[in-house]
Order: sequence, then structure tokens, then C-alpha cells
Amino acid sequence: MQAVVGLVLVAWVVVVAALVKVENTQVLVATAVSGAFVCSCAVASGVVAARLVDAAAAARLRHVIVVLEGASLATFFAFYWFLSGVDLLGNYPLVVLLAFAVPVLGAVLLSVYGSRAVHLIVAAESGPLVPDSGADAAPRIRVLGTVLVVVGVALSVGVSAIVLTAPSRLLVLDVFGLVVTFAPVLLGVSLGRVRDVYSARRKNVGAYLLLPIAGGFALTKFASLAGAAGMLFGALVFGAVVLLVIALLVVREYAGVWDRPWREPKRKVSS
Repeated sequence: MQAVVGLVLVAWVVVVAALVKVENTQVLVATAVSGAFVCSCAVASGVVAARLVDAAAAARLRHVIVVLEGASLATFFAFYWFLSGVDLLGNYPLVVLLAFAVPVLGAVLLSVYGSRAVHLIVAAESGPLVPDSGADAAPRIRVLGTVLVVVGVALSVGVSAIVLTAPSRLLVLDVFGLVVTFAPVLLGVSLGRVRDVYSARRKNVGAYLLLPIAGGFALTKFASLAGAAGMLFGALVFGAVVLLVIALLVVREYAGVWDRPWREPKRKVSS
């Protein structure tokens, strides 16, 4: 069923892209391609889910579902940025934007909730995905935190170099790029203090994804005005988004649950 719905969403995006009139055709094509890719991830996830006849199959194919979910989430941000840069012609631009956004957002929800369903099947059959003490998970999550800090700093340095060479009229837009690329550093520092699986569960990793959403228009505007430097700027910021998505999925898988962190009861750590 999910695969069929995903195919309908792909067709929806293609039809809207074919009918809409814009000034910047290349941005429209990028929007349509990225949106269709997100919907295709939902199709592929549905095809894989159709093969899950029992909990053993779910455990065996869970990593495929997770990869498709991550690809869907990361590409959604690229779609959102491209959509923010489309210059529409004619009346009712908000209606056109919604016609683009609704199917893609629906595809993301299909991928996310499909992955959640598989995650719960595996957890219900095999118990927590890591030992309940969290002894095995905590060092791996701290290593992830170190990787986030190192790569995040490198991305921030790259964006800072672009900021120094950018025209002064674009400096305000640069700030959003710095904020997004520095988000993995902040998250990495937070994950570096993880002591056990319970403290990892209380880390609100998903909240860091709000930063690239908030700065979508500014990031697109800078990338469109700064030429080659703007393209490099966009690539570095997208790299930060990919890091955040990977962190979200890794922490969820190693922590063994997927729930709002404020719902997880605090536990005392025995010395």
C-alpha cells in the first residue's frame, strides 16, 4: 500500500512541475527532482516493507528501511531550499507551493512512520536493540559525538571562509549558514557527555533539525546570488544537515527506543 501511495505522490510532483510556470526553470527542475526522489524513497521503503513477513525479516531488513528514511529526510531539506528559491509566475503562488510541498511532506511521513513501525516490531520481538545497561551503546554514541564535532568544525571553517569573501550585503544571509554548520558541533558536545543508554534517550537530537528549516529562505537566497561560492556554501550546509540526520538515526537505533525525550523517565546512574 505504501509503495502505491508513493507512486501516486511521485506522479503528483511531476504533474505539478510540468504545469507550473516559473522564471528560473533550473531551480524548478531541481525542486521537482529532489521532491520526486523523496517520494521514491517512500516507494522503495514500501516495497521493502512488503517483504517483511515476520520479525526475523524485519530485523534483517531494518537497516535498509533506516537508510531510506535518512535519504528521505536529508533530501527533503534540499527540496525545501530549492522550493524557497522558485520564482513563480501568475496568481496564487501559495497554492502552487502547497501543491509541491504536500506530496513531498506526505512521502517523508510515510518513510518515517514506516521505519518506526519496523523499529517497534524488532524491539517488541528482541527487546531493546542494545543491552539495557547501555554499556555498549554509550561509547559508540560518544564516538559519534566526536565525529560530529570534528566534521562540524571543518564545515564551519569552510563556511567562514566563504563569509569572508562574500559581499557585505550578503553577510546577514551568511549567519544562517554558520548557525546550521555549527549545529553538529553543539550536538556532538552534547552526545560526548552521554553516560548510558538512558541519558542518550533524553537527548533531543531532532530539535537540531529545526535550524536548517528556519534558515531555508536565507540559504537559498545566498546560494542564488553568490554564484560558485553560493553553490559551495549550499553544499557545506547540506553536509551539516546530513550529519544531523545521521546522528538522529544512529542515536535512535543504539538507544533502542524512539520516543520524545521528555517522556523518558529519568533514571539514577549507579556509581
